[in-house]
Amino acid sequence: METGRNDARELNNSTLQQYWDSGSPIALALAGNPFCQVELDRSHGVVTLVTEPQTPEPDVTRFKNVSFVGDSLRVPGSAELIVQVKDNLHGVFALVLTIADELQKHRVPLAAAVATGISTHLNVFANRTAMSAEKQVGLFGELLLLEHLIGQIGAGPAVSSWQGSKPREHDFVFEALHLEVKTTTGERRKHMIHGLTQLVPVPGAGLAVISVQLTQSTLEAGTTLPELVNRIRSLTGGHIVDLNRLLESATWYDDDADLYPTPWELRSVPRAYRVTDDFPAITAASLDQVPNIGLISDISYRIDLTDRTPDELSEPIAGFIATKGAPNS
Repeated sequence: METGRNDARELNNSTLQQYWDSGSPIALALAGNPFCQVELDRSHGVVTLVTEPQTPEPDVTRFKNVSFVGDSLRVPGSAELIVQVKDNLHGVFALVLTIADELQKHRVPLAAAVATGISTHLNVFANRTAMSAEKQVGLFGELLLLEHLIGQIGAGPAVSSWQGSKPREHDFVFEALHLEVKTTTGERRKHMIHGLTQLVPVPGAGLAVISVQLTQSTLEAGTTLPELVNRIRSLTGGHIVDLNRLLESATWYDDDADLYPTPWELRSVPRAYRVTDDFPAITAASLDQVPNIGLISDISYRIDLTDRTPDELSEPIAGFIATKGAPNS
């Protein structure tokens, strides 16, 4: 790596861009104590601030485009703040200079210096926000069924049946039957229903609710959401492109995988409940006598299926759900 002799603070935007466009990695010194150095590496699309390690280490897990290595193998005895440039070279460079100034000129601890730099240059980062707990377990339940279907009917038909977050009312669509997967971490089969149409069968096809119960597990016995995603990807072959598109529609992003460390396992065998005339569903038809029903724009409610007799479904769902005579747990 080429080393620049002058203080990186003296670089103008034109020279910085020339260094970057050259494609050759270059290390730029930052005069002062503690030791700080800026490294430009276009081949990897990153700008790295190398400095002396300190505790506590800065916490950057909530932010995209940035990572921190407290004990660098590449530069022994140093810590590295690594920032993805994307299309914002000058913004990233200004960020690392701000952090270096906090360290060297204001004698601020490393964790505080990084926090100040991020708050000053928020345009470089995007806050990473995990899916809500309800969305996480909901996706986990759908993927468990998808994994089962891949084993029963093959990757292509299974992936095609899953709707992800397409603008359809139901999670899995087959010609004669639609499935709505509801997942809970509670001891009872209580599930949240959103809207007046989620439990309305489409003409010509039946509808069943698949009730899945999860419980937190250990890393040895359970499966995390990222592990389940990767396991299913390994089964999809050439259909992985369609799978990835569906995962993204369900707000799954690989860069956020570390935000989902919880291992899960089934609390009980999933059950199926056909949506028939006596099913506890609130629909527009059932509210037909409510005055001005058209003025109600949003409704959510919770149903408890624990004590309702489950139904049996034919293949390819049969092996995923409990049989009708099984204990109601």
